Amino acid sequence: AVAAEQPERRRRVLGPALAVAFDAQGQPTAAARGFARQVGAEVAALEIFETPRGRYVGVERTEKGCTLEAWLAAELPGQIETMGFPKTMRWGAGRRRWVRPVHWVVALHGGRVLDKLVLFDVAAGRCSYGHRFLAPQPVPIADPARYETVLERAFVVVDPAQRRARLAASLARAAAEHGGRVLDDPELLAEVADLVEWPGAVAGRFDARFLELPREILITALRHHQKCFSVVSESGALLPVFIAVINLDRDASGHIRRGNEWVVGGRLEDAAFFWSEDRRAPLASRRAGLGGVVFHARAGTYADKTQRLERLAPALAAMLGLDEAVQDAARRAAAVAKADLVTSLVGEFPELEGVVGGLLLEAEGEDPVVARAVYEHLRPRGADDALPESVVGCVLAVADKLDTVRSLLAAGEAPTGSRDPFGLRRAAKGIFRIAEERAWPLALRDLERLADADDATRAFLRERYAHHLREKGFTIHEIRAVLRCGVQDEAWSALPLPDLGARLEAVRAVRGRRDFEQLVDLTKRVDNILIKGRDLVRGASRAPGKPFAEREPAALALAAAIAQARTSVAAAIRARDYGELVEILASFVDPVERFFTEVLVLDPGHPEATLARTELLERLREVLMGCFDVRELAGAALHEQEGG
Repeated sequence: AVAAEQPERRRRVLGPALAVAFDAQGQPTAAARGFARQVGAEVAALEIFETPRGRYVGVERTEKGCTLEAWLAAELPGQIETMGFPKTMRWGAGRRRWVRPVHWVVALHGGRVLDKLVLFDVAAGRCSYGHRFLAPQPVPIADPARYETVLERAFVVVDPAQRRARLAASLARAAAEHGGRVLDDPELLAEVADLVEWPGAVAGRFDARFLELPREILITALRHHQKCFSVVSESGALLPVFIAVINLDRDASGHIRRGNEWVVGGRLEDAAFFWSEDRRAPLASRRAGLGGVVFHARAGTYADKTQRLERLAPALAAMLGLDEAVQDAARRAAAVAKADLVTSLVGEFPELEGVVGGLLLEAEGEDPVVARAVYEHLRPRGADDALPESVVGCVLAVADKLDTVRSLLAAGEAPTGSRDPFGLRRAAKGIFRIAEERAWPLALRDLERLADADDATRAFLRERYAHHLREKGFTIHEIRAVLRCGVQDEAWSALPLPDLGARLEAVRAVRGRRDFEQLVDLTKRVDNILIKGRDLVRGASRAPGKPFAEREPAALALAAAIAQARTSVAAAIRARDYGELVEILASFVDPVERFFTEVLVLDPGHPEATLARTELLERLREVLMGCFDVRELAGAALHEQEGG
């Protein structure tokens, strides 16, 4: 369904201005003759074209379209060969690097081979290859529409989703044959599905004594080195069974099963040895070794980080109003949170950092609150990872992530583009997720003060918070309406994060109201009049006697509405009832319309009257824009109407 050739197109080539191309007698000048030579045309063939800049001479010519094959041959190799990968390979003479060696290229348009396309010195053809053992012969592809079907006959499942589905079914069958079910592991399933062409599974067994290992260590030992799945009973208890993924649909001879059982047994033996060795000394005694583990060359060692956490964690707990028992537990957990970095188990299984520390503390009989906090303090590790379940775990997790962000930004490790090797964006998102989930009365300004943030950290946290809100589905206009980006004094940064979320929900609801446009127009009119009135009231003073506003019924009614609304708005904000707040703001539509109809606000002949009226509008503006700026939503509505 791709065009074989670009259509022909007419292209205009402009030369000198008409006045420069011909003299007063209408004879071509050197400029005209030079242009004609440049474009390969006769001077007599030059045409005159009207342009926005005036009249110019030029030519129009027909350009033949490029063929699909020629375009691909010119453009595709550069795109493919410069793709970036964390690790690359050399092959053949070693002149090329890519994620895998390239031995053949299939490029077809319909049934025709695009053989002018050359990738990695390999010319395109129509022959692919199937499974290395089950179908080692070349597999000619006659038609792109039959590509997947033909390769499946050669024992290759092309579609990744289909491979995952087939593999999941094979895993389930293998587990059922041993009276259990596969422990759900979507990440491992996605990884191993891309390691095979014809997915299958084989179950093996290991010595039941290894079930005495902590569950987390046993599961990790199976998946870390061997990419094997654990099997559990219907009650969720681990069984002495594992399932390995193979590139065949069966293990007829049993060689694959026996080989995996032999290797898995050795891995579990190592894990059991490490667990035994790591328990020989209390976890707290390993703190001394953290001085030799570098956190970052410009941010110190993990001993330095531990000292910072011992200050940050209890300080955060106190800031949140948590009791002294929680503060003390946070301090004790912070003191040993990083100590498992020097254990044998974390050296072998880095992904168990924190988890191992918690397990060791539990085995030592440490306070369960402290042990649990250490166990879960690195959560969430990713966007979809679970949050810490305990209060102290949440406190320690936020303190750890906040310290990481602050210290690494100070070390010059700010993320750039898609590059974020230290996961600072992920750390910031974890902070926001925990604060919102726990409904902590924690503001960005609190975090900044707690971390003794510099300008770079403040800017980073605020930028990442806005991005976090976008990921939650709020539009940029809704976010600006609440954060009022760059407007006033950024007082929003002193508001608790859950409070900001509630305001955003209210702003989103405003757009669905029938009186939304009236509310926006009201706010904009008030703001515009105040801007225009600044020069008129400069130097003016209030007239003596009765306040001016009380002599005009419309102004008197508006003043009363403002006074009443201030009390109601304050109560709604205290209760975080922003739906009620929107109703209060909408109630100003009629009295403000009456005020603008009956009162001349900007009266050049009476500056003292203008002063009184604009002061009234200033009070109204404080009420209208005290929580969010609906003017931002007007921009969103216009953008959507224009198809943005």
